[in-house]
Amino acid sequence: MRTTLIGRFLLLSILWLIVLLPLWYWAAQWFAAPAIWLAGTVMKTAFSWVDSWSQEGVTAVLHTFVQVRVPGAQGDRLGELAPEASYPTYGYGLVLLWAMLLASRTERWWLKGLIGTLLLIPAQAWGICFQWLRDVALTSGPYGAAYLGYSPLTLNAIAYGYQFGFLMLPPVTPILLWLAFNKRFVAALWLEAALEEAPEQKRQAPTRSVE
Repeated sequence: MRTTLIGRFLLLSILWLIVLLPLWYWAAQWFAAPAIWLAGTVMKTAFSWVDSWSQEGVTAVLHTFVQVRVPGAQGDRLGELAPEASYPTYGYGLVLLWAMLLASRTERWWLKGLIGTLLLIPAQAWGICFQWLRDVALTSGPYGAAYLGYSPLTLNAIAYGYQFGFLMLPPVTPILLWLAFNKRFVAALWLEAALEEAPEQKRQAPTRSVE
């Protein structure tokens, strides 16, 4: 059976994912550093209730002045909220991008991979920022909500921003970058699909008998 271009691409993409995923996970704390730095800098600049931020392995920690009630052995006490966000949750698109570049044998794949790696950082930082915001504004309980005093409209915007950063940006951004880097390959895929469809249309074309 003849292997199609899209079939070879999908197979090679899966194989490259299998090879690259362990390497990416091993080096994830270094890949995480730029995204966590950007997310922390944005949060520190934008919100007065942010104290600082830190990186613990692949985990981004936001230190805030927001006080919440914390249960303890001797009764509840007030503590300052420090939400966490895991970089791999938002950073796996990096592996997807490199796997697709290698599978499609992109011209100057290494350069486009480096450019794509840099362009993915804001998308990863978006996800980290909005997970922090969600944890502070939506899941911190009544004390956190009273401290911030955000309106329902603002809370809804935070919820939508979190969903967008969690569900859409990690898988979609690398695909869009790959499409931008591989216009010739994408054109070849469309041409192959058109050529495959043409004989099928001929077989299904209605015929008229001549009396």
